[in-house]
Amino acid sequence: MKVGVNSYIIREISGHGFSVDELPVDVVELGFDDTPVLSEEGIDWEVLHGILSLDINFTIHAPCSDGKNVSIDLGVNSRRNIRIMENVFKIAQLLDARYVVVHGGDIRESYHKAFINTRKQLMEIATIAEDYGIKLVVENLTDNRIGAFPHELLPFLEENVSVCFDIGHAFLTSMKYGININEYFLLPGIEHVHLHDNNGVRDEHKAMGEGCIKFDTLLFRVLSHKPKNVIWEIRDYWIKENILKSILSVKKAKPMKVGI
Repeated sequence: MKVGVNSYIIREISGHGFSVDELPVDVVELGFDDTPVLSEEGIDWEVLHGILSLDINFTIHAPCSDGKNVSIDLGVNSRRNIRIMENVFKIAQLLDARYVVVHGGDIRESYHKAFINTRKQLMEIATIAEDYGIKLVVENLTDNRIGAFPHELLPFLEENVSVCFDIGHAFLTSMKYGININEYFLLPGIEHVHLHDNNGVRDEHKAMGEGCIKFDTLLFRVLSHKPKNVIWEIRDYWIKENILKSILSVKKAKPMKVGI
């Protein structure tokens, strides 16, 4: 299991935060809002070679519908989505990043159309990803995107698509709709995990202890699934020490035994 953080807090990539050498991480999840390595025009090879110079493993977070440098929305059936995702896979292959996180599409006029478009395109890009030696992990989200509830992810899962379990998003959904957060742990194939804290109302992406999520028990349950990667996806924090505590909490945690 590799433990890491998102590129937003890595100075060498985003220009702010901490040097990768300051954090006890095994992996960094590269986000395309944090660096101009990918745009609508294509790949910036000079920026990519700068990222390649970092001595760290990578995973990739595919562009979202509200992306700054580049965006995709699988809720809209478009060849543009496929073209951009193939560039994502080229970057992932060069970085030897074996996992790419994807979001379900935005729900606009029709939930059903967004769901069908997401599934259709996800199946296509999963096949392309396999050709690049990459596995897709589809993330549980919050309101107005496909994939807020755990059962919505099940039709997407296949040989080359597994789950990215996002605890922060699951907590928000459980608080708003009254579902038990433990339902997410019933999902098969949780290979990738996003951790971040919040106060149960907004998607704040805070460090552990800066919101109200009880990570003590949840971490044990997460690790019982033996995920390949556990990423602290932090975009807001008070002090550096909370980042370090967040990372070390995973490294020191023990998996929950089966049956407990």
